[in-house]
Amino acid sequence: MLPEQLTTARLLLSPPVLADAAAIITLANDPLIAEMTLSVPSPYGEVNAVQFLQLVHMGRSTATAFIYAIRSPTDRAFMGAVGLHLIEKYGHAELGYWLGEPYRRRGYVSEAVGALLTAGFEYLPDLARIQAIHKFGNDASGRALLANGLTREGTLDDYVIKDGAPQTVVSYRILRREWAAGRTQDADKK
Repeated sequence: MLPEQLTTARLLLSPPVLADAAAIITLANDPLIAEMTLSVPSPYGEVNAVQFLQLVHMGRSTATAFIYAIRSPTDRAFMGAVGLHLIEKYGHAELGYWLGEPYRRRGYVSEAVGALLTAGFEYLPDLARIQAIHKFGNDASGRALLANGLTREGTLDDYVIKDGAPQTVVSYRILRREWAAGRTQDADKK
């Protein structure tokens, strides 16, 4: 089980709550988020926010998904979301994230992803692999994954259907042993 809260140098990660609904709707209603993600619809309304919050609650209560709001630690403002969806039977988790437009290009996604990778491998001993995909052409997402030690595995043509159209994605992964080796190298540098 992952902790309720994770902190980084500049962020607080905690479960989204009903009080975040207005911010979720406002930020997720950005057409670029719908274009660059595979699961965020456009337009994004109250029903979508309620479904998202239900998914957050259900995932945590069944220990199958750990979704966090990316927040400013000072005012706890909702900035976006990052999460791990576990496939326990196979020992892996799918990493996903999105960030509202006012908060982009500051390294927040990389920081949140790094915190979640660490928590996943530290708190879930049976987790052997964390993987992620992003839509082909979403290079910023790929940079955030590479910055955290994930390896690009390949391009998957017509991998999913979104809004009736096949979508090509790029696949990444990090194995527990790779994550551990990276931590050892970081410790040796200190």
